[in-house]
Amino acid sequence: MPCPFWRMLFFVSLAGFLSDLSETGAFASQGDCDSNTIDNMTLSLQKYSTCLPELAKKDGRDSLNRLIWILKDSLNLLQPVQDKFCKHLPQCPQPIAPKNGGIVCITIGSTEYCKPMCNKGYDFSFLRRSRLFETCGSTTGFTWTTQLTGGQTLAVCEPSERALSGAESAYFPDNSSCLHTLAYSETEQLDTFLGELAKQGIDTFNHDKEADCLICGY
Repeated sequence: MPCPFWRMLFFVSLAGFLSDLSETGAFASQGDCDSNTIDNMTLSLQKYSTCLPELAKKDGRDSLNRLIWILKDSLNLLQPVQDKFCKHLPQCPQPIAPKNGGIVCITIGSTEYCKPMCNKGYDFSFLRRSRLFETCGSTTGFTWTTQLTGGQTLAVCEPSERALSGAESAYFPDNSSCLHTLAYSETEQLDTFLGELAKQGIDTFNHDKEADCLICGY
């Protein structure tokens, strides 16, 4: 179940800003929002994307600063909303993805499995080569089997030139961060993790596909 909300955020904020340059400072009315679509905003962004550097140079630093602030503020508003689109076991605390990485989560029966992953240039703070995932369910008392205190943070991704602490599949590809994967290839990571669970002898018959989700940290 793809969750391209990070990509959507950029489309919404930037396309809306660019499509109304003549009315700087004006906010969209409810009617504007009701009559617009993500596809329209995507087309608008694609139209202007090739000339963004020129627009930034022409309009100056103040305008660029305002655009960046709008994008950052929109991120802060939409990130919590994005997390709510992921379905978790109601008895389990909502897992927190590592900043500079993410978690791939799959629910099978009464157990949720989440695999922490780090972006390129980051590695886990603890050795995780034989610890591919964390679990929460009836067998764990509905608490996460995390190495960290607090109970919800499943891993930490720290700056590192080498990726050595985790399994090979616990890192996003060099050309794709968590956010990029979320927008373009979430299903691939979910399928990989499901296969890994099966190889470890976990019966995937009661796999809840609607609960499949990739969550990026922030």
